Amino acid sequence: MEKIFFGAALLCLLSISAVNAKPITYQEEMYALGAVSGQGLACKSPKYHQFELLARAIVIGKAPNAAVQEDGLRQYANGKASAFMEMEETRFAGCAEILRRFENQPIFKSVLYSDGKLKLPDGTLIKPRQPYDASKLYVKDREAFIKMDAMYKNSVAETQKTMQNARKVPLKDARYESYSKQFSK
Repeated sequence: MEKIFFGAALLCLLSISAVNAKPITYQEEMYALGAVSGQGLACKSPKYHQFELLARAIVIGKAPNAAVQEDGLRQYANGKASAFMEMEETRFAGCAEILRRFENQPIFKSVLYSDGKLKLPDGTLIKPRQPYDASKLYVKDREAFIKMDAMYKNSVAETQKTMQNARKVPLKDARYESYSKQFSK
């Protein structure tokens, strides 16, 4: 599954399509981009923050208007969450391979200009509808990342504990025995 996410994202980012292939939509491209981001986040890539900067430039630059951009951000978040949860369900299996592929993506050869323009490795220039200060978007804070990861794991553990306790509570009706007798004949 992770090979599909990486393959789709790389194809989207470099705008490569086969002659007879159906062109990929903006929403599909944003979902694939989010899926790659989710895998990088799950495997704790040191290049994750750089990827987020570049992904933001792509999301903003390729959207023709604010409504499409909002939908693209939603698709990006859905892809990111889905990939992260999938990695968590598999207990982060294959993270070494994912990290190797994540950190060697062509997107990292892109150039992000301070006004939000992005030059992809193939020479394509993606311009945002409105310039923004790209240098002030993300501050790489490893401690904040570790805290957020711990908070997430604690909430998952609390939910699992609550579910286990809920299974221990017998769900009986006060008159259950009277009902069961009529069916046991």
